[in-house]
Amino acid sequence: MSATAMAAGARRPSADHADLASERSRLWRLLLWPPFVIALALLVLPQAVFVWMSFHKSLGMGLVSDFLTIENYRRVLTDPFYLHAMWMTFYLSLGATLINLALALPTAYYLARLRSRWVSYFVVLLLVSLFVTVVIKVLALYLVLGKEGMINHTLRALYLISEPVQMLNSQLGVLIGLVQYTLPLLVMLMIGVFQTIPSSLEDAAEVHGATWFSSLSRVVLPLAWPGVIAGSLIVFNMNMGAFTSAVLLGGGRVLTFPVLIHRKVILDVDYAMGATLSTVLLVFVLLVNLASVLLLRERRGSGSQRAATVHVS
Repeated sequence: MSATAMAAGARRPSADHADLASERSRLWRLLLWPPFVIALALLVLPQAVFVWMSFHKSLGMGLVSDFLTIENYRRVLTDPFYLHAMWMTFYLSLGATLINLALALPTAYYLARLRSRWVSYFVVLLLVSLFVTVVIKVLALYLVLGKEGMINHTLRALYLISEPVQMLNSQLGVLIGLVQYTLPLLVMLMIGVFQTIPSSLEDAAEVHGATWFSSLSRVVLPLAWPGVIAGSLIVFNMNMGAFTSAVLLGGGRVLTFPVLIHRKVILDVDYAMGATLSTVLLVFVLLVNLASVLLLRERRGSGSQRAATVHVS
């Protein structure tokens, strides 16, 4: 047998193996298409229907007109009633997000650096709280925030107040409900962020003379900045769409966009206006997320540079 024939025989199994691998890869890609298409349809189709309905006029009983109109958007974007509802939604969501950050960052940092088995138990408690129905959480807040609740009872026992403080059916009640709703998730997200940052970086900074606060602010936080922004956006988006806390703790007095959407769709059966409010809320949230991503890109370079050169204080 010639050398050429032997080389060809050696290459043939390798070529057959490559063809088989390519065929398997093509088959796997084909199998991935159906779930991808289904997931895309579930995500896109409802929003597309909302947008389509928002450009029509409601005829009552869930019916919409055949002609296109921007009257719904004109009303939402010019009527002080809807503008105030949008501002209230943004105000409460942003306030709850900032309070969550103030509570979650120290808690998550402490747990991420704590070398104890109790950390795992605490994470399990956070997971359990995430699975508890929002209605149950709100009912628990009723027992705590009500006029005869735990807080008012304690304040009266300490002679700090003479009359009960109105916390339910108010902005304060909704704000507390939103904080309770998203705080466990943000703590878990931030624990994961801080655990990805080696504690040896802080030890090295302190060896070179940096204080604990200096190493935290100039090493840890710049590296954690992308995760903090991502977690904050998740919590903010959830708060913007929160309905149960707003309607139960607000008592109908605190009007947010989710509450108005519920009223338009369920009570007024005005699907067109409900779709318009949903679309405006969606676009607003997308703009806030886009602005945050652009801010993150600007800060990422400067944050990494500051983390690389720790100033000794």
